[in-house]
Amino acid sequence: MSEELTISQIIADLKGFGIEENEEILTFDVGGKKINLRISNIQTEDEINALLSAEEFKGHMWIQRVRCEILAHAISWINGVKITGDEIVEHPTRKGLEVNVRIALRDILRTFGTEVLTILWKIFMVHNQKIEDRLVEAFPDSTIMTDFEQRFLQKAIEEMEEVQKEIVKSSISAATEPLEKE
Repeated sequence: MSEELTISQIIADLKGFGIEENEEILTFDVGGKKINLRISNIQTEDEINALLSAEEFKGHMWIQRVRCEILAHAISWINGVKITGDEIVEHPTRKGLEVNVRIALRDILRTFGTEVLTILWKIFMVHNQKIEDRLVEAFPDSTIMTDFEQRFLQKAIEEMEEVQKEIVKSSISAATEPLEKE
């Protein structure tokens, strides 16, 4: 007979629940350099911290900064070496400064070409979508979204569409007013 687990053991076992590595090793061969890496989805806390760390930026800069932050946490393996996030490494551009590996990865990703970063981001998003799709398929529709929630979302969408129509109408009206006076 197996030993019963305590609630503390059960709770401790839940840490990191739902984190999965991408099955494939991603190989990038760009500019004469070859990098093999693997990514995983990330913990909610890491996503929140990524968003908070970039809140002073706007627009495209904000998007790129958030992508680098999140991808730095998503990289779980590079050239055969597992990355846990606990490693301390020398900063790639500030000699003598030792930092957490995630900080080093973030700063390295910020030096990557936009195309490479965009492809990494897309791979990360597809990986997350596969996990979500698999989880959604495991449950009946009624457990994923209630009729009430569907009606609520539909109403919210309709209201946003109405607001957008009004904004467009007022913008067109404001843009053509000076022309009508002349």
